[in-house]
Amino acid sequence: MENNNSLEKNEAKVLLLYLLKQFKKVCQEASITYYASGGTCLGAIRHQGIIPWDDDIDVMMPRKYYGTFVEACVRLLPDTMAIRTRENDPYFCGEYIKLCYKDDDTKYSEMSIDVFFLDDTNPKRKIFRAIQNRFLLDLYFIKTYKVSKMGKGKPYMPHNLFRRCQVAMFSLLPISFIDRIHKRIMTAEKNNTEYWVNWGACYSYKKATYNKAALGTPTERPFENTTISVAEQPEEILTHLYGPNYMTPPPPEKRINHGIKPFKLASLDMNKIKQEIGEL
Repeated sequence: MENNNSLEKNEAKVLLLYLLKQFKKVCQEASITYYASGGTCLGAIRHQGIIPWDDDIDVMMPRKYYGTFVEACVRLLPDTMAIRTRENDPYFCGEYIKLCYKDDDTKYSEMSIDVFFLDDTNPKRKIFRAIQNRFLLDLYFIKTYKVSKMGKGKPYMPHNLFRRCQVAMFSLLPISFIDRIHKRIMTAEKNNTEYWVNWGACYSYKKATYNKAALGTPTERPFENTTISVAEQPEEILTHLYGPNYMTPPPPEKRINHGIKPFKLASLDMNKIKQEIGEL
């Protein structure tokens, strides 16, 4: 890997697509339904691949596949890859699973496919949703603060004095308890609803809520030199997320690329990976 602050663009794309290949293999072998999420879905429809200035791949699947997906990853992923979850990494604060490369120094690479989970929700239960959302946000920041104070994550300290006291007090709870309550709240809606919500998304509750009929049966769309599953009605999903002009790229100054940090993995064979991925 290069020693600069981010991976070379084409190398990063090759590595991302190899992750995608392994992810698709896991889903196929375990009969898991998934959908390209957010910018990845937009990239599939607008660019037939990764958005040129983007640097990750996001997917989502119904919550019922969580255990199946974890088990299949443990069984099927090559030894250069791993999944990062709240169960196998108590210091992980994400509300999703990261499928990533192993790193000889830090255990997990920053490069990943983020796998989000869809939970039943009912937008009409506004008070219940507001309480649910508030508790999830609080629990996320409590754990983030606790992990930060343990020196295992990025530094985090609320600016507001009341919030600082609040997270400090509740961070005395064991991580396992915080995680258990967090999952129970995410999955609190037990009815067979018409909507799913992606609690782990960076969007608001309204934008992270999807009509199950619009997601429907996933369809394969071209994605670089392979394919990816998208919603049955991707136009409805993308209009919901980005507005009616989603096919128009943003101006250059708004094309954000954070860059992917290099990682160290002695067993990684880039020549073999390029051969498996093929020409881009």
